[in-house]
Amino acid sequence: MIKIPGFLGSAVSSGVKKKGKKDLALIYSEVPAKAAGVFTTNIVKAPPVILGMDRIKSGFCQAVLVNSGVANAFTGKLGLKDSIVSSKDVADQLGIAESLVIPSSTGVIGGRLPLDKMKKAMPKLVKELREDGFLDFADGIKTTDAFPKYAVKQISIGKKKGTIAVIGKGAGMIAPNMATMLAYILTDFNVEKRALSKVLRNTVKDSFNKIIVDGDTSTNDTVLILANGKLGNSTIKESGAEYKKFEKTVLEVATEVAEMIVQDGEGATKVAKIIVKGARTEKDADKIARTLGTSLLVKTAFFGEDPNWGRIVAAAGRAGVNFNPNKIDLFFDDHKVLSNSKKVMDEKKAQSVLKKPKFEVTLNIKTGKSSSFVIASDITFEYVKINSHYRT
Repeated sequence: MIKIPGFLGSAVSSGVKKKGKKDLALIYSEVPAKAAGVFTTNIVKAPPVILGMDRIKSGFCQAVLVNSGVANAFTGKLGLKDSIVSSKDVADQLGIAESLVIPSSTGVIGGRLPLDKMKKAMPKLVKELREDGFLDFADGIKTTDAFPKYAVKQISIGKKKGTIAVIGKGAGMIAPNMATMLAYILTDFNVEKRALSKVLRNTVKDSFNKIIVDGDTSTNDTVLILANGKLGNSTIKESGAEYKKFEKTVLEVATEVAEMIVQDGEGATKVAKIIVKGARTEKDADKIARTLGTSLLVKTAFFGEDPNWGRIVAAAGRAGVNFNPNKIDLFFDDHKVLSNSKKVMDEKKAQSVLKKPKFEVTLNIKTGKSSSFVIASDITFEYVKINSHYRT
């Protein structure tokens, strides 16, 4: 059950998806919520992203309208007009300013929004809004997702107990620097605008920007955080113990959803946390971790449950980071595979680690004290099947 005081959710079928599947979803805050957003780094930005980036500058949002099945990406000025029109349609139904509506779209790139179908479905979408409507919302924003993704946590700050929830979608076209994913962080805490922006930047950096499925970055990626202040707590500023506790919890909940995206991974069977230690800088560690997480040879070895450590060290060596290849240590979970680049692996023990659905790979390059990580899936036959027939 997902309930966030002061927020309502809903989803309906507008007829875009087949078999009556939900494809139009709505988040509504009973009062304008303080808001911040992070969007795709792709040069090709979908019109809903362009509109969202502009509207989030006000620092407020009261409704989020999401359609699935059609990405409204690479549709130019007409696509932007479509996003504006659909936002106005739902704003009129809700009786709020259209500037307080942020749209998101997900689906096939190149197609325009089915405005007639969406407009016809708007009254029902608004009528269906309810406190316990977020499971429907999570279902309505899916594309190739195998399951809805959400996490909720309650914490006490001061004498007030508030709620933090994250609802997201994503399974393929996933790489760091945002992915083909949407995520909405909702809370009833009262948070200062600058603090909210800081929380979102830090959270995205260490959760959604750490996940890899296939190395692609989409055109529609959006993460929003909305804080409606319904809890009535003293405003959380951008420093101090209250801020740290709030940020820590947001990160925990967002990380849960980020890991679900990797777990889904369009046919994924493995979730590997790849940790790189002993780098001169965090940037160097991150380069190697991302190279390992996107390497098809490494990912197929994970799928085959093959402890082929040679693929890992070879990928690390092409990451553009200087280190001594004769001094590295490598672990699968806590089982040591390489010690100062000499094989000490027990084949059966190493393979038993890779047979698990979740495991860690730790590479220590021993050139400094910095580290980083990514969370990556394997690549499977199912991934190829899903993406080769995505439109057909």
